[in-house]
Amino acid sequence: MKKMALLLFVSLSFTSCIDFKTNKSSSEPKPEDFTTVVVNDRYQIDIPRFMKSTTGLNDEASLQYQNLFKEAYTIIIDEPKDEFMDLFKELDSYDENLSLIENYRDIQLQLFNERMRVNTQSSPRSLKINGLDAQQVDMDAHVDGVDQEISYFLTFVEGPENVYMIMAWTLKSKKEEHAKTYAVIAESFGLLQ
Repeated sequence: MKKMALLLFVSLSFTSCIDFKTNKSSSEPKPEDFTTVVVNDRYQIDIPRFMKSTTGLNDEASLQYQNLFKEAYTIIIDEPKDEFMDLFKELDSYDENLSLIENYRDIQLQLFNERMRVNTQSSPRSLKINGLDAQQVDMDAHVDGVDQEISYFLTFVEGPENVYMIMAWTLKSKKEEHAKTYAVIAESFGLLQ
């Protein structure tokens, strides 16, 4: 069983967060700027062509892409929802008044708050992504070892068998530059089975 992403950020590599002066793009992302990536024949997602596959961002992630020069990072963590629910019910941390995806969101956000100093956090937004229940939250936080604030774009998606956390991040100074691209990434998520 995966460690329920409890060690979510232990293996994230933020040491590459160097603020290169790149031109900010105010234009809308175009479909031709993305390529569709299929992961383990289970899901697909559109990733910007400027990002490249990597393996060093998080050991629990089933997808990892980055562009060091643009300070753009994206991962997806997926885990069986039955195991998630059973574990957190056993730990008496599952709120029966919330949906499964809201519980998953809240537990992941709690882990964020334990591992970094969250300065601002948006209210959760409910949405449907290709027919799946989803929740989105954005936040800015300070991470040990990084001088600048990091902006996170988090999307939690509930599938029939798994829950997924789509996490994209960048330096706060590049938040506006990447926000629309990160929205396209999250909204393109789709299951194949």
